[in-house]
Amino acid sequence: MTEFVPLWRRAITAEVCWIDHEGHPCALAATPVLDQGTPAVALPYSRAYQIAGLRSATSVAFAVTDSRSLRGDRQGLVSVGIPEIIDDLDGDHFTVELLKQELIKYPPSRTLADSPLLCRENWWWLPRIIVRLRRREQPESTAPRTNPERHALLVRPEGIRPRVSVVELTGNASADGDAVRLGNLAQPDPVPGTALLFGHDYSMPDLERWESWSLRGTLDGDLLGVERRTGEPGALARPLRLLDRLRRQRALQRECVRGIREHEKPR
Repeated sequence: MTEFVPLWRRAITAEVCWIDHEGHPCALAATPVLDQGTPAVALPYSRAYQIAGLRSATSVAFAVTDSRSLRGDRQGLVSVGIPEIIDDLDGDHFTVELLKQELIKYPPSRTLADSPLLCRENWWWLPRIIVRLRRREQPESTAPRTNPERHALLVRPEGIRPRVSVVELTGNASADGDAVRLGNLAQPDPVPGTALLFGHDYSMPDLERWESWSLRGTLDGDLLGVERRTGEPGALARPLRLLDRLRRQRALQRECVRGIREHEKPR
């Protein structure tokens, strides 16, 4: 238990996994921070829709699997607990308790909130959805992801609890085929079941690009029958033009403002 917090403190990136109310496994990549000693992530409101299902989840897994956040040949760690979600709509808690950690770990945030002037100008970046991991179980080890294009998290439901492990793609995930074969499966289920394959990669050392991809479908043995795809491995190979960067930031601002306004409405 004690080794997970130091790893979360020094990790650059992490993963958050849960099972939504329909029983579908979900995952996202985020910047790990400690909120008064508790493992947490502070998500901008541009991601409000993405984590809507997490609000009703009673179990969540926090994971550190990327080898760039691990020391030497250490294994990755997954800790499951109860999610506590706080809507910090004014951004006060994030600014005081968590912003400094994010500025160190996530350089793109420096262009938006690295001074009082920037914080006022980009006010929409400070309100956050803070997810804390409470009542953590003993962390479990998993293989590290040393190749972001070939290694991914496999998320499966174990009741309402997410079961997370790292697997290797032995086929082409970006192909148009309807099935992908996986290697190094830990305790494969004897019967087919729903599963999510989730991967992400980022540019170093600036993290200007941080791209995720996923394959959702039915896992039968070591074969994932793909029903839905988002993104694709290797997306970092395509550089962004200046115009693309400007459009991306404008889209981020619009999505943050939309998410903030939506959650400010009386419920």
